Amino acid sequence: MIVLNDKTTGIEAEQSCDGAETAQTEPLTSNPDDRPLKLQVSDLVDDVRKLAEAEIEYYRVKLSVNMAATKTVLVLFSVAIILGITTMVALILGILLILSHYWGPVAATGLLTGGALLLTTILMTMAIKRARKLPLDENDQ
Repeated sequence: MIVLNDKTTGIEAEQSCDGAETAQTEPLTSNPDDRPLKLQVSDLVDDVRKLAEAEIEYYRVKLSVNMAATKTVLVLFSVAIILGITTMVALILGILLILSHYWGPVAATGLLTGGALLLTTILMTMAIKRARKLPLDENDQ
């Protein structure tokens, strides 16, 4: 007969010569409360350290995901601003000369400025909608 004792589970198994196995349970000899306070505190410190490392890794991954979406929003804002300024300058200087001949300088300036502001407003609205969808708050999933 072979006796196997597993100290972590407290199960003692006996195997006879014919291969049949019987198990007997005995109470655990190592109760977690029996361990010295110093070991319990060191285990607690290790657990807290592991938790802190997991939290840091979680926020690092969350930040990298948000950075990709934030880059898209910043690109849209940049393109909107650059396009708005460039459009206003190009349209006012280029087409203003042509339209002022037909409608007069005031109407031509109003038409060009309104068109450029409309395009800029559309692009800024797109960027603001995407910025509001960013999951920056921990409660918003």
